[in-house]
Amino acid sequence: MKKSHYKLSDLIAASLTYISRFSLLPANVSPLGAYGFFGGQPLFYFLSILAFDFFKGGFYQGFLWTYLGFAAYPLFALLARKSIKRQLFLLPLASLTFFLLSNFGVFFAWYSHDLQGFLTCYALALPFYTRTLIGDLFFGYGYVLLRQIKRIAISSSSRYNIL
Repeated sequence: MKKSHYKLSDLIAASLTYISRFSLLPANVSPLGAYGFFGGQPLFYFLSILAFDFFKGGFYQGFLWTYLGFAAYPLFALLARKSIKRQLFLLPLASLTFFLLSNFGVFFAWYSHDLQGFLTCYALALPFYTRTLIGDLFFGYGYVLLRQIKRIAISSSSRYNIL
């Protein structure tokens, strides 16, 4: 019998990320990007996105570009691997990639296909990007910080036989 590599904590993290998107935080401030980057479970990550969009009506013309943008988070996480320096650098780059791809879908679906339409679309999207980046950095860097604190605590406790 094949054992599943999913843990209860994976399901809880995905569920909390999903729930947080229902107006519990300021608009576009969410742990979603950080979860996609650090969660390690792309299946749960994408299922939480699909479920949210299904229940909140998030499917619109051009939404596939948004999903391509969401894919940037686990992709950049693969590139970062376990290197903290790369994680700190690539998480905001994943946010930027999400911004560029998702708003290209908005531009393509709703704006005139000229330079003026392109610039207008991205200019109007900047406040959303700012809040997305804030959420990604707050939750992502917070996760890195807590992980480092835990690592130091475990290292110290084993060194001094505290635990």
